[in-house]
Amino acid sequence: MRDMDTPETCAEAKARLRTQVRSRRRERDAAERARLSEAAVAHLWSWLGPRIAERAAAGADTTVATVLPMPTEPDTASLRTRLHAADARVLVPVTAEGRRMDWTVWTPGVATARSAHAPVEEPVGERLPASALHTAAALIMPGLAVDSAGMRLGQGGGYYDRALAALPDRLPRVALLFPDEVLPAGQVPAEATDRPVHGVATADGLVWFGPPFADADPTGAGRAGERD
Repeated sequence: MRDMDTPETCAEAKARLRTQVRSRRRERDAAERARLSEAAVAHLWSWLGPRIAERAAAGADTTVATVLPMPTEPDTASLRTRLHAADARVLVPVTAEGRRMDWTVWTPGVATARSAHAPVEEPVGERLPASALHTAAALIMPGLAVDSAGMRLGQGGGYYDRALAALPDRLPRVALLFPDEVLPAGQVPAEATDRPVHGVATADGLVWFGPPFADADPTGAGRAGERD
């Protein structure tokens, strides 16, 4: 047992917050989860739908990366359906050795198989490297919490932090969460390897932690002043 006079480490603080959020998620019934998920996707789509349409008209990359959620996470089914209807290319992560992620194309009805590296079902298909997202329209990420400084708490495997390190900052990164998982700045413990998100979508709306993303150049070159 930890001495109460010993300051809590970052790892301990993360573990404590993960336990709290996971407990709340398990208590949320399926109907409420579906309602909150659909509302969050609607808010997200108010930005993402026009962004995809603009990029498609300019002949730019309309790829969007999202996730096949775990049962207690916000559901991305309606987002993936909207993306498919908009002729966007939908990528989802697949686990690889060394707690890394590759990406593969998702389409309705795609076959899935149990991952060899994690206890999840993943689409079967060609595995693509991080470079497949370098000119993408957006990365819609899972998580457990985000604070108003953009720091994100993940499940603890480090998959997304490793992936984000290989992606350009100009790629919009938006977390999809439940409203009670957006916290004041400083309440998500962070280490040097943790990567922030640019915004968060919940049933309460889409919130940016800086200027909203809008392509100055819809061909995918990003906004002036952004670094890779």
